[in-house]
Amino acid sequence: MFMPARIKFCSMAMLLVSMLGALPAHADEAANAPEGGNETLSRSLKIDPDAPKSMRWDVYMAGYAYHDRDTYTNAQLRKMNETTWGGGLGRTYRNESGNDESVYLIGIRDSNRHAQWMAGYSYLWMLPLKTQNNLEVGAGLTALVVRRHDWYDGRPFPAMLPVATIGNRAAQLVATYVPHLSARGKKGNILSVMLRIGM
Repeated sequence: MFMPARIKFCSMAMLLVSMLGALPAHADEAANAPEGGNETLSRSLKIDPDAPKSMRWDVYMAGYAYHDRDTYTNAQLRKMNETTWGGGLGRTYRNESGNDESVYLIGIRDSNRHAQWMAGYSYLWMLPLKTQNNLEVGAGLTALVVRRHDWYDGRPFPAMLPVATIGNRAAQLVATYVPHLSARGKKGNILSVMLRIGM
């Protein structure tokens, strides 16, 4: 039975976040839809070969995190790792409103040079800039589950962060801001940047 793309997408998002390791594995079903049948459904499944697909796979490449110089001392900054190499996989759906909904699983080398894992869902309101290379900017929120060695004894914990993008459907620069989370310790005020490549 054909499952609408939005319902299928939300189901995958819930599964991914809850399991911290599951990746959406369902391919688009539009190409396999039966001929004939409901005329409205058939029209909705027709794909313009020149138009971008509504759902795609993403490859994430992480590599930089800027730590606010007013939040951390020089001694702390000398010990910090700002080349947060890593990567991950995700799935993005361009919804009926023209905005992007994504699920992802990403692993990076954190500020203390330990493994950090993140799995979550993001919603981005997109604004096309009408340039020759289809440049667009986006801003929104991401709800995620994070696992770090120095938080909650290494157990996963939930978070919600702002996220912004600039690029086109083929490649986007993605920036996430982590606010100052602790009044007692010097944690937060970090800008993380990564590259997202659409497949």
